[in-house]
Amino acid sequence: MRRDGAAEEFDEVWTLDQADFALVAGLPGVGKLGLAAQLAHWRAQGRFPDDEADLPPAAVGRLAAQLGIGADALETYDWSGRTGRRHRRLILDHLAVADFGDAAEARFRRWLAEELLPREPSPSVLEAEVSGWFARERVGRPGAWRLDRILRSARTAHDDAALRHVGDRLDAGARERLDALLADDGAGTAFARLAADPGRVGLESLLAEIDKLERLRALGLPRDLLRGLHPGLVRRFRRRAAVETAWELRRHPDRIRLPLLAFWCVPREAEVVDGLVELLIGVTHRITVKAERRVLEELMEEAVEVRGKAGILFRVAEAAVGAPEGVVREVIFPAAGQGTLEALAREARALGVPHSRRVHSAVRASYGSYYRRMMPRLLAALDFRSNNGAHRPLLDALGVIRRAEGEGRQYFGVDEVAVEGVIRPK
Repeated sequence: MRRDGAAEEFDEVWTLDQADFALVAGLPGVGKLGLAAQLAHWRAQGRFPDDEADLPPAAVGRLAAQLGIGADALETYDWSGRTGRRHRRLILDHLAVADFGDAAEARFRRWLAEELLPREPSPSVLEAEVSGWFARERVGRPGAWRLDRILRSARTAHDDAALRHVGDRLDAGARERLDALLADDGAGTAFARLAADPGRVGLESLLAEIDKLERLRALGLPRDLLRGLHPGLVRRFRRRAAVETAWELRRHPDRIRLPLLAFWCVPREAEVVDGLVELLIGVTHRITVKAERRVLEELMEEAVEVRGKAGILFRVAEAAVGAPEGVVREVIFPAAGQGTLEALAREARALGVPHSRRVHSAVRASYGSYYRRMMPRLLAALDFRSNNGAHRPLLDALGVIRRAEGEGRQYFGVDEVAVEGVIRPK
């Protein structure tokens, strides 16, 4: 039967070797289990436990079974007293643990900068990785204050390197355009407008979102500006910029302010594009759904059957034959009534015009009166791509519409836009 990797690792960490048994030989039962527990914990974590609560119960049980002692013996062990301290000195000598001197600190800092911090570990992962390094390197862990100072210093150096990496890739023009986002033009700053929520979906909010996208694209930031950086680092710097106001950002020196703005603007452009794509899908769906609903309501009103149609039509025909030269209002209406004739006309229309044609007419009317101001701008703001050749006619048609944006054209010739594969036959 195959063993789980985690179980194998657990067994390896909490299994004593011959040298360990020699170290605990001659000690009383409580001392044997306490020393073995401290030894195994240091070997796994690079530090000593504070008390029994730091040890997994399964680990205590495994150590006790190897020593032939009851696990409850650990309850009387003196962790912080003279016995516990003496056992710790024995363990450090047994494992040949070196002091955390200048050379060890240099190795630790180099490992942080080159291997750990570039992975953007979470606090829990950071603690586990740091403990694992001290255990692997057989180096004594420094005090909490010193270790925290080293970690904060390494993090600061790592962040400065990331900011410098991005800042060095910004040319003079991009720097000026980024700084312009923080300038107050009398109506606030462009940075504040770019960060604003789009609000309720409508023509004005759509145009505002398109303006945001155009402003972000006008910055001219390199497409690969953030390439090679960990996504977690990008998110962290973006959040840092997002929680600051334009006034607070202006207070930073150039080496911090400009890269921070770049970390914020690049993902923001992608967010605005995603929002516009969702808006395009929603608007397209809304046009059809509203047209369907409007036609259905009209059909419900028109589909009321007029009773006695044969008798009504007979009376109309008799009146028309009896006074062929008469006026409709004077001859026909008295025979059937204007309201009855209007109901007959509505019923005829409801039965005679295909549903799809009526929906199409409603779509055209809705688009022409409202959505024509919205859709061309929306299509012009988005870039459409596909590596599927079947979609090539549709992409060509979109290209024609995008190029004609702003010309006020309502129609295109069949020689300008491919109909086959773009417009459905119905």
